[in-house]
Amino acid sequence: MQLLELEFENFKSFKGHVTVPFGPGFTCITGPNGSGKSNITDAILFILGSRSTKLLRARRLNQLIFGYQEGKKSRSAAQHCRVSMVFNNSDRFLSIESDRVRFTKGVRLRGGKPATYYRLNGDTSSAGEFEALFSRAGLYATGYNIIQQGDVTQTSLMSGTARRRKLEDVAGITAYDQRLRKTRSAREHVGTDLTLLDERMREAQRLLRQLEREKRDAERLEVILQQLQENELQRKWRRVLDLEAELESRRGLIARHEKELGELVEELKERQTAIGTLEDDYKKVETDISDAGGDRARELQELLDRARVSQALAQSNSESAGARLTELEGSRRQLEGSRKAAAAELKELREALEGARAEAGELDARVATASGELARLEASAADGSQEISGQRDALDALRQAAGELEMQRHRLEGEREQLERQLELARERLERSELLLKAAREDSADADFQLQDLELGRKSAADNLRKVSAKHGKLVGELALASDRLERIEGELREAALALAAEEAATRARDEIGGYARAVQSVLAARDAGELDGIVGTIAELGQVDEEHALALEVAAGARMQSVVVRDDAVAAEAIAFLKQRKLGRARFLPLNRLRRYRPSANALLLVKQAGAINFAQELVRFDPRYADAFGNVFGDTVIMRNLSEARTLLGRGRMVTLAGELLEAGGAMVGGSPPRSGIHFGTGTRDNLDELVARLSTAEASKLEASAAVLVLREELAEVAQAKTALESECSTTQTRVTDYDEQASKSADGLLQAQQAFETRQGALAALEGELGERETALGELQVTITDHTGSVEQAATALQDLTGGVAAERLAQLQSALGRQREMLSEVRASVARFEAAEEPAAGEEQRLASELEQNLAEQKEQQSLRRDERETARKLAREVKELKAEEDTKFRELNELRDRRDRLRDELAEARTMLAQREEFGRGRRHATDELKIEVATREPKLAEAQLRLPEKAEQPPKVGGSEQLEAQRETLEGQRGRLGNVNMLSLEHYRQEEERLARIREDRKQLRKEVRRLEALEAKISARKLERFSEVYKHIDENFQSTFTDLTGGGKAWLELEKPETVFDGGVSIKARMPRKRLFPVEALSGGEKSLVSMAFIFAIQRYDPSPFYLLDEPDQNLDGVNTEHIGRAIALQSAVAQFLVVSLHHAALREAAHVIGVFMADDGVSHLHQIHDVDSFIASLPAEEVAA
Repeated sequence: MQLLELEFENFKSFKGHVTVPFGPGFTCITGPNGSGKSNITDAILFILGSRSTKLLRARRLNQLIFGYQEGKKSRSAAQHCRVSMVFNNSDRFLSIESDRVRFTKGVRLRGGKPATYYRLNGDTSSAGEFEALFSRAGLYATGYNIIQQGDVTQTSLMSGTARRRKLEDVAGITAYDQRLRKTRSAREHVGTDLTLLDERMREAQRLLRQLEREKRDAERLEVILQQLQENELQRKWRRVLDLEAELESRRGLIARHEKELGELVEELKERQTAIGTLEDDYKKVETDISDAGGDRARELQELLDRARVSQALAQSNSESAGARLTELEGSRRQLEGSRKAAAAELKELREALEGARAEAGELDARVATASGELARLEASAADGSQEISGQRDALDALRQAAGELEMQRHRLEGEREQLERQLELARERLERSELLLKAAREDSADADFQLQDLELGRKSAADNLRKVSAKHGKLVGELALASDRLERIEGELREAALALAAEEAATRARDEIGGYARAVQSVLAARDAGELDGIVGTIAELGQVDEEHALALEVAAGARMQSVVVRDDAVAAEAIAFLKQRKLGRARFLPLNRLRRYRPSANALLLVKQAGAINFAQELVRFDPRYADAFGNVFGDTVIMRNLSEARTLLGRGRMVTLAGELLEAGGAMVGGSPPRSGIHFGTGTRDNLDELVARLSTAEASKLEASAAVLVLREELAEVAQAKTALESECSTTQTRVTDYDEQASKSADGLLQAQQAFETRQGALAALEGELGERETALGELQVTITDHTGSVEQAATALQDLTGGVAAERLAQLQSALGRQREMLSEVRASVARFEAAEEPAAGEEQRLASELEQNLAEQKEQQSLRRDERETARKLAREVKELKAEEDTKFRELNELRDRRDRLRDELAEARTMLAQREEFGRGRRHATDELKIEVATREPKLAEAQLRLPEKAEQPPKVGGSEQLEAQRETLEGQRGRLGNVNMLSLEHYRQEEERLARIREDRKQLRKEVRRLEALEAKISARKLERFSEVYKHIDENFQSTFTDLTGGGKAWLELEKPETVFDGGVSIKARMPRKRLFPVEALSGGEKSLVSMAFIFAIQRYDPSPFYLLDEPDQNLDGVNTEHIGRAIALQSAVAQFLVVSLHHAALREAAHVIGVFMADDGVSHLHQIHDVDSFIASLPAEEVAA
């Protein structure tokens, strides 16, 4: 492949259409400085795809167009430019099926904005296609085969890493890098998939564990249900066995209690006598202690007495409640037995009533039959005699009257018996009412006393709670305010910290890339670290400018922008010593205490008033007035002008800088062009802002510490108050509960007292009424008995008279019938009397059974109340016991001399309390035993039907288990089983199938995971293999190029020696490639220490070494010999001519040796109109001879 020609159209200094032909071999381009030689190099770089206009020596694409001027519009100015490169591609070096390939790239102005276009053989193309074709041909704008003007030493001065990358490009191992990146990317993707599979495997394992639990739950549920059935059967058996045991136990207790009650009476008399003796002794000891102890002793004694009385009262109340519970329990058992007995009696009574009624009916029938037969005989006897008939009628009338009287007698007897039963029952109820009335009065008095005491305690606790609650609310408000303040301060602290961090980061970034000299950077770093005090900052830091004036002011200040403003000359001396000690370089310091006050000169004052002048430079900078002298020292009399044309009219009259950056010195010198702007700019740092942020951060941190401490104190105080408040609330709640309980107890006691009083009075009235009614019934019954006796006698006389009148056999028969009928009527009368008695007893028995049921319900309710009362009083007694213990300890500490008396007193008091307690307990024991005995009898009567009912609940033909657990054990077992079943919740019976499916899924995931791990190992092996091949290829190329470099350098220098050296031979790609060189008759120097010409020789030798190994289609060298002397120029020229046999060389040079060695010479000259022109030079010697003498010398 060969570059045939280069075509221009309006490109930079070339106007119109220009064609540059290139022949094979060595072509040299020459011409005066500024004639446009390097524009040919720029055109080639423009085609090859340079992405930076700086490489093309232009700030914008617009400046590539001929005649383009910034800010000016001209209709005659060109609106586009283009460059074409034409290659001979007969060897298909370029991947295009064409022998001749034309690459065209141009720029058009559209609306003042540049637009780039591409053509390939006349067809529209793109930058990507150009880049792809050139890269496959080994052509790059930044390749080793292209050297721009002034870059000939770049290869020598580049870093070792960059030089190693050049060799990598030559070795063509970029593809290995791409394969490595792809392999690593694939390994990362596989790793991601593996991580995903790991997550899926963990999820599957979690599901398996969950399903396994569900499976176990289903199996466990079946076992629990079976155990619940067995538990239910055992609880039924336990109920039967418990009832049987209770009945047997209660019968034994009844007999034992009756025996104990007889022994208790004498014991109580003896205890009362002993208590009287102890009380007398105790009073005497108290008198002795009072005389010996003084006021404090009496005070302590009063406190102890009150506490002990309260304790004894609480203990007594607790014991009374316990005794009452025992009594109630006995009553309950008695009531249950009585109710059961009453129910059984009622049942028996009703059965007897039915039997008596049946028997009475049968006797009625027999009496009617006998009466009919007797009437028939008497009628037969009466037929024969009128007198007998009259006697028979009289006898029938008497018999009828006697029967009615007998019925009345039976009825009255039944009513009398019923009244006697009611009277006995009424007396029993009256006795019970008297007992209940007495107990109700005692309970009412006790409840009123307790209620008054608790009400006082409740009021005191409520007052304390109100005070603590008020304090608690106040502290909560203060804590809320303090917390809000702390939160606000923390927000300010975060904002200040972020602002400071951002400002420091920006400052560091500007320092790193801002272009400060090493010494200035070191001083600023020492200032920020606190090592140097008094450093204000650089001029660039302290000044702020508008964008419009920025370039002019930066040119006006120049290197003085790095001047460091310090507090005084002592600080400046310290900073200079700091730099000198650490060998950090030099810096310019401006001590504020020594600077002269700036005053503009007369010429400057006149100059600033001229047309085109904007103002003095320092007047366009914003800074703290304290630093005015420093800025005056930097800018002096410099005046900022609008443009160069206006400034030129005033040239020589003072120092001026235009807005475009041209500098006009007072001596007449002019500096301009298009230099890159310095990396140092005004406003790159504001130290005051940084200091302000630091102060703000410190203030915020101090405020945070203060607020945090205040919040901590408030929280601790609030915690203490909250704890006290909680305790008082609990105390108030407890006290209120007890007040409510005692209030309810007092109400109930009052209601009970009222009900007992009313019941007592009612039963007294009922008893009197029953006694009166019973007397009336007895009187009526006596009178009726006399009448019945009279009638009975009359009937007997009438029957005898009738028998006498009848006579004979008939009389005997009548006598027998009358006798039998009399007996039957007597039996009927007795049966009717029984029916009347049973009927009279049925209603009272039913009423008694209902009464017993009602009293039993009341008993159970009162038991619950007494249990609650006993718990509360026990707790009160425990608290008072602790109080007594504390008071006793104080008493012992203060008054040890009274120990003996007090010990005796305590013993007497304890004995007295114990005696009283024992007396009360024994009295209560007696009452309890009596009630217990009655209740036990009731319980026996009550439990017998319950036992029968429990036996009926057993399953048919159910056998008793060999071992039946206790009721509590069975109930606990049932609750445990129910709890286990409840904890199991909804059991998934499909869990077994789900478990199997998840196991299969987990197996598949594990297999996929295994395959992915295998793939990871394969990719790691592939990566290692590619890396090995890359190293092998690089080593091979490195070896050949090193050999070529050594031989080429020796040829170029006429005996010098140079070689390549790996910086890190063990890890080649972690280091670079350095160059070692020794010129003829000189010692070995690092390449950085060589002269400019020697560096050029090294660079050219390196390029030729690469070219000998991997030739490029052509080489473009812009003044590679600019730093060489005549001898070395000839060496370079001959070397290029020699290498041009295998490659095309395009060289820009001014040296005659290069021109003589070139096969083709092209001259570039610029006319007066600023347009570059090309000339083909055929006679090089004549051309050299025609050059001016000074240029020949060049």
